[in-house]
Amino acid sequence: MEEKKYQVFVSSTYEDLFHARKKIIETVLSLYHFPVGMEMFSADDSEQWEIIKETIEGSDYYVIIIGQKYGSIAASGLSYTEMEYDYAKSLGIPVLAFIRNREVDTKPHERERDVNKIELLELFIEKAKANKMCDFWDSMDDLATKVAIALPKIMRRTPRIGWVRGDQATSKEISNELAELSTENRLLREKVRAYESRLHTDAPILNLSMIDDDLELTIARDVTVQPYMDLLAMDDIPNSYRGDVSEEKLRKYNEAIPTKEKVDLYNKKLFLHLCYQEHSVTFNPVLENIGKKLATDIYIHIELPSFLVALSDDNKKFFTELPVINIPETPMAEIDRLNAARNSLDSFRQRLILGKFGGAENDFVLSGHRASNILDSSVMDYVNKIRPINATDWVDYDKGRIVLRAKKLIQSLSVEFDSVTLVPIAEGQGTINFKVVCEELKEPIIFSRNVIVS
Repeated sequence: MEEKKYQVFVSSTYEDLFHARKKIIETVLSLYHFPVGMEMFSADDSEQWEIIKETIEGSDYYVIIIGQKYGSIAASGLSYTEMEYDYAKSLGIPVLAFIRNREVDTKPHERERDVNKIELLELFIEKAKANKMCDFWDSMDDLATKVAIALPKIMRRTPRIGWVRGDQATSKEISNELAELSTENRLLREKVRAYESRLHTDAPILNLSMIDDDLELTIARDVTVQPYMDLLAMDDIPNSYRGDVSEEKLRKYNEAIPTKEKVDLYNKKLFLHLCYQEHSVTFNPVLENIGKKLATDIYIHIELPSFLVALSDDNKKFFTELPVINIPETPMAEIDRLNAARNSLDSFRQRLILGKFGGAENDFVLSGHRASNILDSSVMDYVNKIRPINATDWVDYDKGRIVLRAKKLIQSLSVEFDSVTLVPIAEGQGTINFKVVCEELKEPIIFSRNVIVS
């Protein structure tokens, strides 16, 4: 049995991994070391996070178990489990991450149901995967075995301060020697940090400019929907029109009435068109390399919540084109129109005969005709000015995800991608998640923006 004992902080979400935590704590005890974790903290302790930080600071190693729940979210927007992980990493404490395989069957209380938490969990898992000491587990016995193997290995490779018995305390001479060694070690560490800093500045530093702040969008509200149309029977025809409305005219009218399915589709397209025309936002993504090294094989993954749609070649006609539905003229309206036309023609002839034909009526007809053309032209000009995503080698769109790609980006230069148009289609609250990776980066750049559609 080794004389030095280590304190091991065990972290995880609580309810879903309660038995797994218990198993790991037993494993650490069987290795003759000291496990600590959330069990020692009171749930109603107002200074709980400060105590957790102090305990992590006093620990030699950090073990995190990740299942399929993200856990309680703090005011920072992250779960306490992820905050513990980040804090241990910031202190330079060796971290062992054990992620539960996604294919393993789980019980309902062991799975996350909140969509926002599921997205945060996936980002957290990606972060943990980037850790050098990361493994996957299926069962609790499998987890315990892997922890029992991994802990002694890291303790041999990366020995820490640990704890010893009081009767094994060092003499004054040894203490002085240790103080000298500690000073020498500190100076060497400072040199190492300086070299690491120099290496870091030589790496590419990528900065994506696209959605720089949280988004607040709205959807179309004042939409005049097309109601369903009822079939007409001869009994529905007023007596004053019956002499002019035949059964044949009535049949043709009823056949021309659009079905409920066509009306529903028209109303849906009209709503989405208005959401696009009046409420969409367009961004021009620009990626800069402000570092001192070339970046190659760059991928930018953008994940959208379900209530946002990115315009693409596959769906842009559905949003940009004003929908049309053919509403037939009723037999009564047709009769009124024909009678009005006859009266207008008779009046025109009468005025011509009497020499009273003036320019005002002519101007009225022409101006009305021009107004119609101008309206159509302005709508078409607006649609033609919209610049949706082009499906080039640089931009891909698929089921709520946009991927921007660049083969290389020289230092101190930037690349501008095709514009990205986002259309809100429903109320919701969530996040747009970004992940930037390239060949030269050891860990992906991950960030998110909140978005609210009301």
